[in-house]
Amino acid sequence: MTNILHLPDWAVTSVKEANHQYTVEATYTPTPDACPHCGCVGKIHRHGTRQQEIVDVPSHGNRVRIALTRTRHWCKECGKTFLQPLPDVADSGSMTKRCVAYVERQSVKHTFAHVAAEVGVDEKTVRNLFNDYVDWLDKTIVFQTPEVLGLDEVFLLGKARCVATNIKERTIVGVLEDRNKPTVHNYLFWLPDKERIKVVTMDMWKPYRDAVNAMLPDAAVVVDKFHIVRMATQALEGVRRGLRDTMTATKRREVMRSRFLLLKRSHQLGDEERAKVVEWTATLPTLGAAYRLKEGFYAIFDLKDRAAAAEAYRAWEVGIPDGMRPAFKDVTTAMRNWEREVFNYFDHGFTNATTEALNGLSKIINRTGRGYSFKAVRAKMLYGRGTQSFPPTRPPKGMAAGVVVAGAGHGYMIESLDLIERDDADWASTGSRGVVIRDLERVLESEERWAASPPPPTPKVLSKRKRKR
Repeated sequence: MTNILHLPDWAVTSVKEANHQYTVEATYTPTPDACPHCGCVGKIHRHGTRQQEIVDVPSHGNRVRIALTRTRHWCKECGKTFLQPLPDVADSGSMTKRCVAYVERQSVKHTFAHVAAEVGVDEKTVRNLFNDYVDWLDKTIVFQTPEVLGLDEVFLLGKARCVATNIKERTIVGVLEDRNKPTVHNYLFWLPDKERIKVVTMDMWKPYRDAVNAMLPDAAVVVDKFHIVRMATQALEGVRRGLRDTMTATKRREVMRSRFLLLKRSHQLGDEERAKVVEWTATLPTLGAAYRLKEGFYAIFDLKDRAAAAEAYRAWEVGIPDGMRPAFKDVTTAMRNWEREVFNYFDHGFTNATTEALNGLSKIINRTGRGYSFKAVRAKMLYGRGTQSFPPTRPPKGMAAGVVVAGAGHGYMIESLDLIERDDADWASTGSRGVVIRDLERVLESEERWAASPPPPTPKVLSKRKRKR
């Protein structure tokens, strides 16, 4: 009988199909030469058989069970009995190794319940295999510690998480369960080669600063300038909203429709746009004062010298009119609490340039991640085979970065989101530079489009008469 299992040295005696399941009766033909207990060779005797059911990978939409007749043996030297070794079966004895690998891959793409139903095992079994797999990935995949480390927050599955990035490479090197100080402190504690880190960029979140100062005392902390200048824009918006009751309905609608002009830098305005802003600021003096303060604050960060920037800020702060101080209180408070870290930007010039890309990535993950655990989402973000940035070295077996594989079911082509497999351990452990954000976003978008697309229509079968015509 044809060996539908396609496993070497396995002999299939019968195949039965019932209730969406193939039951394959089989035997494993090689017999052991040595005793696994004492190592004795040539004194092994057959000692009966045992029936065993083994779960295999699904085939043609059906679950597969191997009904194995496994031989037992007795060692004449040590007197112990043992079962016939099965190199294609996992250590647990209940699954083939390829089925374990299949469950590991599928549990990242689908929910545990979905995979359990497809393979025909308990959901707890899928969860345990997934957890073991991710634990192995965490121990095996080494992310190179960057010279410039970015710490930023991303909302994933309804909770703020800390994402660590390599600022120079624009890659993700860590995804933490939350952004609390103990979690960040623990992450930094276990980083290899911490002395490589010269600069850490972050937003104004005190637990980040406290953890970095404790674990990386020689690294310079730089507050992302876009976080601080954005506060001046928010202050201007607050003033504009507060003036709505003083405007006529027509003026209010006009300012609202063209509010983006107030948010643009003055040197970016066209002639007509600049004339309109001048008109508004002339007729609404309070709005004009807030606009000029916003522009003055932005101008500080156009300077190239730290001392000049610090002097410009002092002059800007002194020049805030008393009526404007409540509106810009958040800006002045942040500068008072984070002045050194803000002005470190002028010495090092780094920002959290990945923030916008991470926000776009989080939207995709939150759309497609319903029903998944954080551990599954984290694994998908960190360990995709087609999204890693590795130093030039030997590629994994049959897989290069950015590989495209056939999508299951619909026949479309999508970029692979398979995780790094155990066979790739030697290659993957050389040290990844991180997950390229743009590649991960592209792969997730491809997978999302494929999942949402309808299957191709079934081709019509023409009758013999119509075929002849």
